[in-house]
Amino acid sequence: MIARDNEGKLDITLLEVQRPLSEEIIKEYDHKVIMKEIHDLFIQLEDNYFDHAAYQEYLKYTITEDLEFIIVEDPSLKVKNINENNLKLGSEISFKRFTKKDYKKSIDLCEHLLMRIRDSFYNLDEIEKFVMKNYEFDKPKPLTDEVVIMETKIHKDKYYISKKSAYIKMALQLGLMDEIKMDSILVSELKKYISQNIVTIEN
Repeated sequence: MIARDNEGKLDITLLEVQRPLSEEIIKEYDHKVIMKEIHDLFIQLEDNYFDHAAYQEYLKYTITEDLEFIIVEDPSLKVKNINENNLKLGSEISFKRFTKKDYKKSIDLCEHLLMRIRDSFYNLDEIEKFVMKNYEFDKPKPLTDEVVIMETKIHKDKYYISKKSAYIKMALQLGLMDEIKMDSILVSELKKYISQNIVTIEN
């Protein structure tokens, strides 16, 4: 429940830290890699909006001062289980597997991505939502960590746990973790292959 001040506005000093991930769980993930992945998805939302000028009404979103993620759903959109490439569009998949070209060709994919991000945002704590709004939505320049800590009056250790937790929770819900792991395995295998097949030229 969002707490308000006497003027009816969000009181960020009363934002709740309800259920962040534990430090043990957070340590299992490279939060810097995850933050970049989530940031790239929000950039993709912007790209989708500008790439589909005639469909912008349904690709626009806003995160309100009350930390509500608002979109307009297209009533004519039929949610498909399978796209034209026979890839499942269920909630368990990661949208990272689609390329920018795929999003340019398919309004369905663009709207699915928007809905998935909205739904994962909904499951964050209040302070986690505030962090995500600040870093991935507010323009032109987000507040720094130091300013957020000062304004929310949250202890810095608690704040940084919540910040990492926000991104990791969203990545887990979007199914990005398996793809990040798979990318890492592929890079590792490629390096191994290259090192085993280097041809040296002797003088």
